Amino acid sequence: MRSRPADVASAPPAYTPRPLKNLFTANGCWADLLEAGGLRQIEVESISKMLACGTSILGVKHYTCGNEHCPHVKYLCNTCHCRACPSCGKKSTDQWIA
Repeated sequence: MRSRPADVASAPPAYTPRPLKNLFTANGCWADLLEAGGLRQIEVESISKMLACGTSILGVKHYTCGNEHCPHVKYLCNTCHCRACPSCGKKSTDQWIA
């Protein structure tokens, strides 16, 4: 078994979109649904929020280290806080149950 170099092992994991986002965006599925019509406005809003969740579309928070000589910067994308979103909805459900 080969070991990975130290710099590869310490690299952050590659971004992988949320599975439900893949379902809606694969092969232009969401665009086709919008063109076909027949969706209620609340459905369109909820899915649009879910697709934008965790991306720069909803805004980004910029955090820097308190040390002026430190080059570390962290960017965090805002979330949608929508009940229909698998990520945000689960968090709020877990908090409600606790």
